Amino acid sequence: MPTPFNHLRVAYDLRPLLSAAWRARLDADWPAFLLGNIAPDVQTVSGQAREATHFFSVPLAASPPAVETLLRLFPELAQPARLPAAQSAFLAGYLAHLEFDVEWVRAIFEPVFGPAQTWGAFPERIYLHNALRAYWDAEDLQALPAETGPALARARPPGPDAGGERGAGWLPFVTGAHLARWRDQVAEQLQGDGQAATIAVFAERMGVDPEAFRRLVESPAAMNERVFARVPLARLADYRAATLAHTAARLEAYWAGAIGQ
Repeated sequence: MPTPFNHLRVAYDLRPLLSAAWRARLDADWPAFLLGNIAPDVQTVSGQAREATHFFSVPLAASPPAVETLLRLFPELAQPARLPAAQSAFLAGYLAHLEFDVEWVRAIFEPVFGPAQTWGAFPERIYLHNALRAYWDAEDLQALPAETGPALARARPPGPDAGGERGAGWLPFVTGAHLARWRDQVAEQLQGDGQAATIAVFAERMGVDPEAFRRLVESPAAMNERVFARVPLARLADYRAATLAHTAARLEAYWAGAIGQ
């Protein structure tokens, strides 16, 4: 799935695709929108199952759409006009994240690296899938505006100062304290002397040598031979463009009350 830096770039790329009215709404609560775009990965710090924050499983099979599942389970989130402005901006980012993750699984992971594929062994495919993710993560990190980290750090999810109870803030299934901790973990990598932790995180999860993994990701020849021969960069560009257009339309429908009712 896309990384936090990929999702933050999506936030900026989505903005010009939205109607003027909604661009203005998001601009007024931009930190909340940025946090929403990375928020489903809060399970990294909350310890929840991934399905508990993403509302779909892998393989996708016949899973219902993640956005519809979220709004069916928590119908109070399906009425953005009745929510505080910062919360509705946050939720727009959250829904965008879900759309991009589901489409990544459908368009990139399952048809190229997934368990049904037959080239190589599955652990090798996971390794190369993560190399692709780390490569794209580094590209999007370089494209992020300098203000991204400070803006993200200004997001203020309700909850942490009131004990962090679930249901007391922007999400009924995640505490504000966990959202704040995840916000800080990402924002710190984008400010001051912060360093991107993507390579180290992926290597630790896979139990592999981080330097060997870094050498692969940073080698154009090795990436061309082992990764881009299977997923050309043009395919990534097509995925991004198509999913941006689809997600912009879905957000407009959500704000119009046409999803989850």
